[in-house]
Amino acid sequence: MNGAAANYEYVTDNARFGELCSLWGELPAIGLDTEFIRTRTFYAKVGLLQFGVESGCFVVDPLAVTDWDPCRRLLTDTQVVIHAAGEDLGLLYRLLGAAPADLFDTQLAAAFLGVGFSLGYRDLVSRFCDVELPKSETRSNWLQRPLRPSQLRYAAEDVRFLPELRDLLSSRLCAKNAQGWFAEDCRRLLAGAEFSEAPQSWWHSYRLVNDHNSLSDRGLILLRQLCFWREREIRKRDLPRNWLVGDRDLLAIARRLEHGESISADAIRSASVENRKFADRFAPELTKFLKQASSAPEPPRQNWTNAALDHVQRDMLKKCRKLVNGEADRIGVSPELLGKKKQLQQLVHSHATTGKIDWPEAMRGWRQDILAPVLAAVLPEERADAAG
Repeated sequence: MNGAAANYEYVTDNARFGELCSLWGELPAIGLDTEFIRTRTFYAKVGLLQFGVESGCFVVDPLAVTDWDPCRRLLTDTQVVIHAAGEDLGLLYRLLGAAPADLFDTQLAAAFLGVGFSLGYRDLVSRFCDVELPKSETRSNWLQRPLRPSQLRYAAEDVRFLPELRDLLSSRLCAKNAQGWFAEDCRRLLAGAEFSEAPQSWWHSYRLVNDHNSLSDRGLILLRQLCFWREREIRKRDLPRNWLVGDRDLLAIARRLEHGESISADAIRSASVENRKFADRFAPELTKFLKQASSAPEPPRQNWTNAALDHVQRDMLKKCRKLVNGEADRIGVSPELLGKKKQLQQLVHSHATTGKIDWPEAMRGWRQDILAPVLAAVLPEERADAAG
């Protein structure tokens, strides 16, 4: 491919889109991207879907196309190539009720090749395809109609090089025998997109609240219930999380109730919350919800990624990071891919607290296989079966 403008077709009817999906189903892979707006809602509002194949680019208008069955079938049959797939997968799952069966994330592939942990699409195209792409429409309103030709060209460029990048990156992954690790992480991304919309996952949202470790066991249970309620309600009302209620106010309510006081609307209203209107309006509903028997899948666990470390633990963390960087250099991947600072902090704190490593879900699998014997030099009581 050269640096000329992208060749694209703007697709606005069901018949043409169905025909294209049938044709693309015969291909080994297709590039995919989305353009969306998220400002005053929890769920992103999709403005465009773009597909890239060797014959050209196709920009699909989801405000005009209404039959998504051909697209659902396509995603189950053909590998989908996406750059930085996280938000796109969530949007696809919301739009189609399904995620791709086989994913190739080009940003993730670049990290496995050691060329950057969160390399942007344009930087990746510049590096591997020797083409400089424009940035002129990064702040577009993708829900407006009609769209300008410059917007459509920009959207097409976002998928134009994905098939070529997939071939280039795939061959390099195979050359360094990293395709198995890469495939494992792509499957993790796909599972995460589906799991985030499952109510079971909402029980874990309390672990993202700063300072939740300061609560008693009862307070932690209450905070978990409050955060579950918020996850349910923001989806039902399609509101940004903090627009309904912020972390601090949920933490304040849990603190007010944690020491054995009976749960009541008056007790919730007397909590030291910043959003008084929220407490006044939702106190009866929260009271009813908190009095229900918890159906959480497991007892609450503290998340130590944000826990303060003492000077001994900080020294252990420093040594762990040095070992991780060394292993990343040895296998030729970006250090952040192998182990992020907050993840390593959790390892250090769990070891200091329990005498063994509590491997976070994101570090299990190939990462744990590589790091367990290496980190044993710093965390000597670590056991191979610590993850369960």
